[in-house]
Amino acid sequence: MDTPDALDTILTRRSIRKFSPRPVNSDLQKTLLRAAFAAPSAEDAQTKRIIVVTDRDTLDSLAVLHPSAGPAREAPLAFLICCDTSVTPQTIFWPQDCAAATQNVMLAARALGLGSLWCGIHPEDTREQAFMAAFDLPGMVRPVSLVIIGYPLQDFFDEERWEPKFVCQNRWGHPFEPVSLPAD
Repeated sequence: MDTPDALDTILTRRSIRKFSPRPVNSDLQKTLLRAAFAAPSAEDAQTKRIIVVTDRDTLDSLAVLHPSAGPAREAPLAFLICCDTSVTPQTIFWPQDCAAATQNVMLAARALGLGSLWCGIHPEDTREQAFMAAFDLPGMVRPVSLVIIGYPLQDFFDEERWEPKFVCQNRWGHPFEPVSLPAD
């Protein structure tokens, strides 16, 4: 299988909501997990914890826990990305660490020809409590995001989304003006 280069992976990643029931093999699951744990960790705290969800009944029940998780009823895999707040040293940046891990999983999935859907949990207290109860999480482990993963039944495509009006240069309110440099 040819994998896209890094920039193509980033620019063509899409939120996938239609999945084939085809299972994701354990080697691909391990690659996705390696990508998650390759994400930065503030102060090297390493607070990330992941529950790999492959059980069909559990996948089907995710839509009850999260309003955007309906596609899990078709998908063969999901990762529940959590933070262990009892880890020492602890950092206040654990939500960012888990968000970086979530993004890494999604980019790795795209590079491997898999689709993914990010369903945010933290900081919505009701969602956190629902996931903590459903997955028997101890009180010090906080659910941050759910990533639904599988073979997509939608195409990947590049869509220009950046807007120069949302970019400032050097300080707020100064329009971005790229500098033209002579060719090497």
